[in-house]
Amino acid sequence: MKVSRSTHIALKPETVWAEVQTARLLQHIAWPLVRFIPVDDAAFDRFRPGERYEVKLRLLGIIPFGTQWIVTSQHEAAGTEWPKRLRDDGYSHLITRWDHWITVAPYRSGGTHYTDEVEVSAGLLTPLIWAFAQIFYWHRQGRWRELARSLSARRVIAAEMAAYRSAEALGNHGLAWRHLERVHIIAQPFWGLHLAIHGAMFSLAIRQRDWSEALGQIFRLLLAPIGALTGKLPIGNTGRSTVSAFQPMPIPPDLLELLQDGIGK
Repeated sequence: MKVSRSTHIALKPETVWAEVQTARLLQHIAWPLVRFIPVDDAAFDRFRPGERYEVKLRLLGIIPFGTQWIVTSQHEAAGTEWPKRLRDDGYSHLITRWDHWITVAPYRSGGTHYTDEVEVSAGLLTPLIWAFAQIFYWHRQGRWRELARSLSARRVIAAEMAAYRSAEALGNHGLAWRHLERVHIIAQPFWGLHLAIHGAMFSLAIRQRDWSEALGQIFRLLLAPIGALTGKLPIGNTGRSTVSAFQPMPIPPDLLELLQDGIGK
């Protein structure tokens, strides 16, 4: 029995194609419906053509569901042509056939046209596995769309946080704060990241014994969940106690360019 689902992902096809070849992407979009635990951790980083990966399956992250072999191959058009396809011709003792194809192609109005197609066979259990596959790929594609909204931001945040740590290690506190401010500008729409950056600002203020800044960060840690719930966030705000927590500010042009780099236009 076959399942086929397609969706639009607001990222460049090149970005999507690079991500689908990584194990971290699989883990992220399958969570919390399915958790994959590699039998060999060292080999489970990205899916290389012609290789096999044995994983333990945990439904809802905790319920054992046997082991599965992921058997990958790539089917790319020549050069820069599209579409590009990744195949997992997987199987297990319970599911004798899980032939999954991912197709990545440019979307006519920008972004990526993304398709999951899978053929399943599990004897008498085939209708049940087919129904699960319907739910599973609906869930995965929803998680993909959610990830697309934050992927570019997370990459910029990772780079800025690395620069922040380097600046602090060198004792350049002014530069360290500037990198944290840039992270705050990007992190505001994502409440978990927003809270984390205010936590980092609070910790830096404590290490510098800047009690006024530390107090201001406590206030902002309390405000951040309210802003997330109401959607009323001051765009471009740097998050420091030296500026109003409610004041919109211009976003630096280079940050805008970095954030748009992964988005298909």
